[in-house]
Parts: sequence; C-alpha cells; structure tokens
Amino acid sequence: MQSVIIYGFPIILVSFEWLLRTLIGVDTFGFIGPTLAATGISFMVPLTKLKEQEIDSNEGERWIRVSKRDKNFVSFIWLALFVALFLWFWVCTLSLQSISSTTFGFPSHVLVGAMMYLVSIAFCAVKEVM
Repeated sequence: MQSVIIYGFPIILVSFEWLLRTLIGVDTFGFIGPTLAATGISFMVPLTKLKEQEIDSNEGERWIRVSKRDKNFVSFIWLALFVALFLWFWVCTLSLQSISSTTFGFPSHVLVGAMMYLVSIAFCAVKEVM
C-alpha cells in the first residue's frame, strides 16, 4: 500500500491541480507534461545511492559490500538523469507552444511526461529487486 501511495501521489496532485484549474477556468493541459516529467526525475534521484550491505568479519570488523550490478545500475541512472533533464526541458518547451502538437491523440508534452514518469517507476522497481 505504501508503494501505491508513494508512486501514485504525483498523479493525485496532478488530478487536484487539474480540478482546481478547471474550476478557475485556467488552461489545464499546460502544466501536466512538465509536472509528470519533473516527478519522474525526482523518483530517479534517490536511485543514485548505492545499496550497501554490512558484513561482519571473524575478527569483529565490519565491512561494507556493494554489488557490481548495483554499481552498474547507478551509473546507468546517472546517464538516464542527464538525458531526462534534456527531455524535461523539451517537455516544458512543448507545453509553452501556442499550437500543441499531438501524438496518438494526446498532447505531446503530456505523453512524453507520462512516459518519463512510467520509466522512472520501472527503474524504482528494478532497484527494489536488486
């Protein structure tokens, strides 16, 4: 249940903001793409921390072990974060255009922001099982 709340919370916030903007009469689609993209980036930042396991030796010393898979995954996440920042900038640019481009019937900035959000959740799931 906690995972549903953590990963679903941004969608709840977007929904409340959409409702508020609709009631006030302000454009509702201009903020959704950049918000989802920023949320995706914020989910990826904690994934840059290596998972450390403490190991007690026979001599009473404590060692810290980090798996090579986790090191490689963290390196990949840093690269993904770098790319995600440019994607976020692009999403912001798309959302500010007066004529919104569409892909599969959705505004492009919403579609790209949603994809970034879903990819970040997939990255979180991968990190959980590592």
